[in-house]
Amino acid sequence: MHEQKEGCADAVRAHLTVLLVWLGRLAGSAPGSAADDPLLARVFDLIERRYADTDAPIGSREVAELVGLTSGHLTTVVRQRTGRTVGQWITERRMREARRLLADTDLTVAAIAGRSGYRDPGYFVRRFRTEHGMPPLSWRGG
Repeated sequence: MHEQKEGCADAVRAHLTVLLVWLGRLAGSAPGSAADDPLLARVFDLIERRYADTDAPIGSREVAELVGLTSGHLTTVVRQRTGRTVGQWITERRMREARRLLADTDLTVAAIAGRSGYRDPGYFVRRFRTEHGMPPLSWRGG
């Protein structure tokens, strides 16, 4: 019975992954996507280049400064255009990297935290649990 539950969880996870990939592709080709919006393209480029930098962590304020807007204005614009804030996009990018590292490597949680842009492994574990409903090692073993 326990093995069947594990198999079901794996199947659900696989289906959700396919769904997320499909939604990501759909969002990437939709009008108003980052490819059609120079500001969003710049924001996502900055996030992609700096999300893992623990020496100079990127946050909403830093992104706003680099694109020449106030933090409040950038947050409003990005939320209107994407439904999420800059901070949420940064967290999503960091979590995507953490999930990749958990799935594809045997790195420790502390190492994954650092490579995902978190200086404090404890904070990383709390954020991961908030985002995924379980701590990183449970996600890896699940």
